[in-house]
Amino acid sequence: MATPGAVPDAATEGAGTPDAFVRARRQTWGLIGVVIGLSALLRFYFGPLRQDPGYHFFADTRLLGAIPRAGDVLTNIAILAAGVAGLALWRRVHIAPEERPVYGLLVAAMLATAAGSAWYHWAPSDARLVWDRLPMTLVVAALATLVLADRVHPAFARAAWWPFAMLGSASVLWWAWTGRAGADDLYPYLAVRIGAGAGMVCLLLLRRGRHTHAKWLIAAIALDVLMTVCERLDYEIFAATHTLISGHGVKHLLAGALLGCVLAWLVRRKVTGLEPQRF
Repeated sequence: MATPGAVPDAATEGAGTPDAFVRARRQTWGLIGVVIGLSALLRFYFGPLRQDPGYHFFADTRLLGAIPRAGDVLTNIAILAAGVAGLALWRRVHIAPEERPVYGLLVAAMLATAAGSAWYHWAPSDARLVWDRLPMTLVVAALATLVLADRVHPAFARAAWWPFAMLGSASVLWWAWTGRAGADDLYPYLAVRIGAGAGMVCLLLLRRGRHTHAKWLIAAIALDVLMTVCERLDYEIFAATHTLISGHGVKHLLAGALLGCVLAWLVRRKVTGLEPQRF
């Protein structure tokens, strides 16, 4: 009997072979080594990259009842909705059995991101920003693993998700720890976020996927770029909308849409029948 939500056997062909798993594990740790090495080189040549103290000053500081900075707090409902949808779609997503832990990480990280971001925006500070960034790196880890499993080999679903999650968490904790020492360093965190994004774009452009409906992933990438633009234009968007919503609030809404695109891909995708590519 087929497992609900599982893809046909063709999707996992080769995923359980020892050689494929060993290669995927080796390449996963190789990627992690590249990120750590790049971060170390940047710190060595340029010194630590510190968090801008002005980052915590957002455009929308309005109070709604007992909720401070209500616009930036309440727009996290969009991310929460994506996490709840992920739970509701647990048996409808088309994923292989070995991808189930990755999906669990993705959904849990969505919900944690909504809570962490709302907590941070309630009273912005470096200490609270840790709980905003930490679950976001777990979302990135899950997404990177799913794209690798689709574009490179299904063995990455087993090999990559927990090392990527550890790397993302460590990058945030490193920033927090170095901050307490008075020399906070964002290089590892940025290397994870930017490196993962650039890597996924390259895989989408250069490798054939084993599943259909990749347009949803392309839409997610486009939304990620738009999110960055809106974050940079926080005050300008707040003024342009006559204080209706800030750029950071729009970013939260777009983040919910981005995660919705990922869920749509997982629900609608079908196996193409292509063999896993050499890697």
